[in-house]
Amino acid sequence: MCGLAGVIIGEKRRSRKELAELGETFTRLLLLSEYRGPHATGVALVKRDGAYQVVKHPLPARQFVATADYAMLLNAIDDQATVLMGHTRWPTRGSADNPLNNHPLIAGQTLTTHNGHLHGVDALFRRWDLPRHAQVDSELLSQLADRHGGEAGIDLAALCEDLHHLEGHMSAVLVSLAQPETIILLKGNMPLEACRHSRLQAWAYASESAILTRALAGQQGWESVPVPANHALVVITIPKTLLTFIPFTFHE
Repeated sequence: MCGLAGVIIGEKRRSRKELAELGETFTRLLLLSEYRGPHATGVALVKRDGAYQVVKHPLPARQFVATADYAMLLNAIDDQATVLMGHTRWPTRGSADNPLNNHPLIAGQTLTTHNGHLHGVDALFRRWDLPRHAQVDSELLSQLADRHGGEAGIDLAALCEDLHHLEGHMSAVLVSLAQPETIILLKGNMPLEACRHSRLQAWAYASESAILTRALAGQQGWESVPVPANHALVVITIPKTLLTFIPFTFHE
């Protein structure tokens, strides 16, 4: 069990106060997700030109958010940001002391956070001749997504075809640095919930609706965006944001 937590930021001119509030919302999501994975915490900040920062430490979220690295990342949030992608890890394979095993995972031009466990990954790495740098089964999903990446971002239709061959438990969030304005939420057979704030042009997601409810308590304007199991929610963060649901098959 791990925790997925994040804030997706639509293209819009924002005051420093509004940006800070989005950062505070993200911090609350991380802290409330700690119990799902207290062994390591990681975050990525992605911008519209493909620039990104990743910070991850083998610390519970309550200690992680007090680090200087995390403070510097929050200070870097500006109008060019597209997503704050967070993860709290409960290891099933691969030590949390090795940063390559902690999320967000980086494979080529793709950043990935994953909740779940995939079976038989060794054979699938060989089958698809995918590079391997970490011990975690989640790297298969990350490398597979990057395999279907290009200048236009991730070819989601091709990725979904390959997801049919995976077995286990999975929900994940993906972003290609070649198309950083498109954020993909994959909800397989593990929980993943999302909310949208139309006026703010912002989205929040977490592994549990209760985490979203507590993190957004007292903030008006957030509305649930139900994501069915075995569907990808594609959020394109440009003006007049597009939301697309794409079904896929994943085997338990």
